Amino acid sequence: MRLVFLMVFACSTMTIFAQTEATTKDGKEVTLYDDGTWEFKKEISETVKVESTSISENMNAESEIKEIYFCESERLDRFFSSPKNKIRGKAKCIIKNGKPQIEFSWETYLGDGNRYFGYLKSGTMVTLKLKGDNNIQLTLTKDLLTEAREKYNVTIFKGTADVTNEQVALLVKYPIETVTVDWKKKPEEYKVDNTDFFRSEFVTLLKE
Repeated sequence: MRLVFLMVFACSTMTIFAQTEATTKDGKEVTLYDDGTWEFKKEISETVKVESTSISENMNAESEIKEIYFCESERLDRFFSSPKNKIRGKAKCIIKNGKPQIEFSWETYLGDGNRYFGYLKSGTMVTLKLKGDNNIQLTLTKDLLTEAREKYNVTIFKGTADVTNEQVALLVKYPIETVTVDWKKKPEEYKVDNTDFFRSEFVTLLKE
């Protein structure tokens, strides 16, 4: 059994996950958020709702790993100028035996990046802040890696977190605004550029 498409838009407005869908006078559909902001509703999230039993346990799929932000690190900025003061964040959406996961990857232009962030360990928390004041906390437990490549002047951090179906529903419904990583040395928040990454990638996987 694949993803179940159940969300129905009735009349001009309805409230789901603390947001309101509305139709303008010229027939365009918009999403109104609790913080007073709005945006035109994107087609990728129009009819998607993930139920707790909607993903077959035999389903296996994954997206390509893509960059979701490339921004300054507050910690690195104390010591370096661009580009060494920046960190590149990437992600990949995975469904393994019916269980959703997200693989995260970070890259720095430093051969000893672990000196500034520490080694990535099991239990590291990653918090995704979504539009509409929704937060998702994920815990890295699999495929953990801290690889310092001094020859190439780069350090790579990787880790994978399990995601519940309810969290996938939120990721599909809302764009992502920031990612906060609870690094061993000090937590840091990063502003996301590819705000629709999780929305589009999980919908694509679940339609396969």
